[in-house]
Amino acid sequence: MELVKKFNSRKYRISRPTNLYKEINFNKYLFLVFIYLFGVVSASIASIMNIDVQNFYRIPVINIRWIDVAILSIVFNHLYSLAQRKRTLKNTNLIIFLCISYLVYESIQLIRTLGVIDIMTQLSLFYCSLSIFIIVDLSVYIIPLYKIVFFIKKISIWGAYGVIILNYYLLYSFFRGNIVIEDLDVRVAIKVIGSKETVYSFVLVPLVYAYGLYFIQEKGLLWKKILFIFALLSIYGALIITFWRGTVIMIVIITFYFLFAGSNLKQMIIRFTSFIVIITLGYFIFGGTLAEKGYDPLQKITETIQFATDVKNPDWDKGRAIAQDYAIKEWKNNLWFGAGYDELGRGKSMPINSINPHNGIITSLFHRGVFGTIIYMLILIFLFSYAVKGWILLRNYKSQESEIVKIFILVSLFWIITFMTQEALWEKYSLSIEYLYLGLITNIYKQIV
Repeated sequence: MELVKKFNSRKYRISRPTNLYKEINFNKYLFLVFIYLFGVVSASIASIMNIDVQNFYRIPVINIRWIDVAILSIVFNHLYSLAQRKRTLKNTNLIIFLCISYLVYESIQLIRTLGVIDIMTQLSLFYCSLSIFIIVDLSVYIIPLYKIVFFIKKISIWGAYGVIILNYYLLYSFFRGNIVIEDLDVRVAIKVIGSKETVYSFVLVPLVYAYGLYFIQEKGLLWKKILFIFALLSIYGALIITFWRGTVIMIVIITFYFLFAGSNLKQMIIRFTSFIVIITLGYFIFGGTLAEKGYDPLQKITETIQFATDVKNPDWDKGRAIAQDYAIKEWKNNLWFGAGYDELGRGKSMPINSINPHNGIITSLFHRGVFGTIIYMLILIFLFSYAVKGWILLRNYKSQESEIVKIFILVSLFWIITFMTQEALWEKYSLSIEYLYLGLITNIYKQIV
């Protein structure tokens, strides 16, 4: 438990040495985070410039996605490092074995179904599976705690800039009328030339929101507080017009955690006051204009929460049950190994707008069958159990480092919502970032125990 004790040790507190970047072996992950954030804001930039968004997603001339390069760089760097030095992190043999088994299985699946659909599409999907190598990489070497905490702070700040660009341009477009309405005529989105994929921000918004609430009321630099205040205001504003039920649930849980978890009466008063001030400021800035556009903040948030809980509403699943029933039917035709790198509904009569089951388990069963899904679910079960156990071990320790890690664990757990409601398995941008979260948490937990 020495590592746990270090969370409370004053001499273990984070310093800011000028050569810190030279010491951190996180360049490949900084690159991954940068590519993800660039992907998040690319639609906004492309819309501003009125150009094809694929110009940002892909490397010019060779037409390869930047995110694929980021994933491959992690794989090759790990293999090179493994040949240069011995592993140092213990008690991770099981999770490494499962991840390697999963990668072998996916490689066989790719070979087995090669050419069933466009080969480039299959390779693109395979990179999603290959991104689990991040877990392997972060389960091999001990990473000093201060480096992990510093890295978390860095990506939260980068993420705040990304959220600001994403949300404020969305709000600007909404106010100017340069938007498209979709999903039950209530959700606002930007229409972008060349948009073939959605880069999910579900792993980003909770991270920025949670650390925004934390850093605003903690002692720190003024510019950082202002940055997170602007980020939080943009999140509140965007929630009114995007109608993401999952995001609303995440925000509510984080807010309750921030207000009540581990707080004494004085802290609760300070946190509650800070929260009310931000909400009031947000309503003052956006409330009137949104209401004029037919999106009264209080009314829309209430409707979103009601719709999220009204499971008897015939529109509740927005037609996803059709795709899920179809996927289950097709899976039963390939019970043990699944359809491999095929597309649901290819050449069939299923409605084109319902080709995604929006459920991680059903999607995995269709593509991987029973064998592959068992391996993958075991990986997720172990990773999330490490997260929960790590949070329990740290819950009674009071320091900036322990609090930052606990918030990080909380944010990582929200991916379960995305996994069960979105096409999370084939969205390599946010998928690789979630693996990064869980890999870092695994590293910390294994050091503790």
